[in-house]
Amino acid sequence: MKRRVEFLLPIIMVSLMIFGLVVLYSATFGESEAYLFGRQLVWVLLSCAVFVFTAYVVKKELWKSLSFPFIILSTVSLAAVLYLDSGEASRRWIDLGIASFQPSELAKFSLIIFLGNVYSRDAKHRFGLFSLGIFFTLVFVGLIYLEPDLGTTIIVLIIWYFMTLISKRYDRLMIAITVLIAFLAPIVFMYGLKPYQRDRLLSFLHPEEYASGAAYNTIQAIRAIGSGGLKGTGYLQGTMNRLGYVPADHTDFIFSVLGEELGFIGAVSLLVLYLLLLWRVWSITRKTGSEFGRIVLSGIFAVFAFHVVENVGMNLGLLPVTGIPLPFVSYGGSSSMLFALQLGIVHSYSVKEIEYDKEQRE
Repeated sequence: MKRRVEFLLPIIMVSLMIFGLVVLYSATFGESEAYLFGRQLVWVLLSCAVFVFTAYVVKKELWKSLSFPFIILSTVSLAAVLYLDSGEASRRWIDLGIASFQPSELAKFSLIIFLGNVYSRDAKHRFGLFSLGIFFTLVFVGLIYLEPDLGTTIIVLIIWYFMTLISKRYDRLMIAITVLIAFLAPIVFMYGLKPYQRDRLLSFLHPEEYASGAAYNTIQAIRAIGSGGLKGTGYLQGTMNRLGYVPADHTDFIFSVLGEELGFIGAVSLLVLYLLLLWRVWSITRKTGSEFGRIVLSGIFAVFAFHVVENVGMNLGLLPVTGIPLPFVSYGGSSSMLFALQLGIVHSYSVKEIEYDKEQRE
């Protein structure tokens, strides 16, 4: 037997990490947040170690057995963070002393492997398993919404919706649920969201009406990206970046730094890397023989696709601002390591054992 090794996936991941470090260095250069570059460098190295460990050491069958412990751990940590006094309006982090941990990042991953487990079980219990899946999804949605974190709340719902469709077990039920979602969405928008959350969702439709409020970050990001033109203003030469006109330019709006300093060419280069990443993940998903693996990898694909589309979209004013980071580019240790872990799982399913040709064996 010989192994067919997947080289492209880790190459793309490392390229994105390097891209992120380059842009983050510029976003924090000469500012009080300059120390974040050093921290992110450590997170990148740890993330690479997580990827290698997950891809080559951990047996992919282990994740199925860990799905229930992970779902319980995520539920407990999401509940715990609501009772920790962070001194801020939003409660999303648990301070571990040497670093902070974001339970909602773990929750996304836990839900993926949990749904992969329940949806790949015996089909005769499918409605009981469906109820179990939707129960924990709604628990996560409720706890994350209370933080409050609208962006991650939406991601959790998308994970559940996409993976349920991919399972191909609940087609008729999903049609009814889709109709119900369409009916409830306006009600939730009017009565279930806080005023500032409604403003964020409305601001991308009429940014001029919210220029000094909810749409301020988006308008500044659009200006920064527009000023970059084809080739950009030059590395470390972005006026809006250097003068701090774009808030959160090392996290949610880091794409604006890229667009301003490296221009259209730099932005498209990054998007091409993401397209290659999504293509590889989906290609591996389609070739996976394991039902559990196919469903889990589909969830991972959905997470990466939504993060990229939403983050770039909100930087360009095409989608509402939801605080979704750009994978491997935005600053963040929890997200970087969990993204790497998920790609490690994808990579573990890409390694195929193939038999030698009959003529070779003879």
